[in-house]
Amino acid sequence: MKFKKILKITGIGLLAVLVLAAAGLFIWSATSTYPAGETALAALESSSTVSVSQDGWIVFTPAIEPDRGLIFYPGGLVAPEAYAPVLRQIAEQGVLAVITPMPLNLAIFDTNEANAVIEAYPQISTWVLAGHSLGGAAAGIYAETNPDKIAGLAVWDSYPPDSADLSDNDIAVISIHGTTNGIPNTENFDDKKYLLPEDAVFAPIEGASHAQFGAYGPQKGDVVPVISLAEQHVRVVERMLGFLQEVFQ
Repeated sequence: MKFKKILKITGIGLLAVLVLAAAGLFIWSATSTYPAGETALAALESSSTVSVSQDGWIVFTPAIEPDRGLIFYPGGLVAPEAYAPVLRQIAEQGVLAVITPMPLNLAIFDTNEANAVIEAYPQISTWVLAGHSLGGAAAGIYAETNPDKIAGLAVWDSYPPDSADLSDNDIAVISIHGTTNGIPNTENFDDKKYLLPEDAVFAPIEGASHAQFGAYGPQKGDVVPVISLAEQHVRVVERMLGFLQEVFQ
């Protein structure tokens, strides 16, 4: 009886520790997440060309029914709405665009969320997955484990983890990244190129910052951008549309 009592007390103690840890993680995520800026919030309004819904996922649906889609994994501790300006502009060109909010705003906790999106839109014949920063790493993991479900992968200021080596994968890949004086802003970027297929496209944006891939204000440890937020978004959209055209043709 005494042994059972000890086990019970120990179990209750462990449960309390887990509950406190979970609560702490939730509070940390909530207080550390970068909120979407005004530019992003404005891009969430529906128009005659794109309807926007926010029932779980943030979905940008073109007025003309699309048969091709883009799924986007947000950066770590960044509000998913922050990527609305770029994804909306892509949707305006006839591509269904879906931003997937992540548990605790950390895409690494749900790398397979793209599966649910793909299942929800059976009318979409071809999908591309994209992600920024940690979202790009999570997207790389998905691409490595689900090579037959997506036709392309786009990583923004990011690269896959070592566990998701895509070098022998025939998936189409584009890496859009910021540079300063021709040098990638992302630490270890050049050392990780081997993780992507040999024919991966590297598309630098000179003067870009990490945070301006979205619209959530300055980010700690980031470079100071030389180009404006609007200009960076234009260049990201241009590179994404060129890539999507190649993948979807």
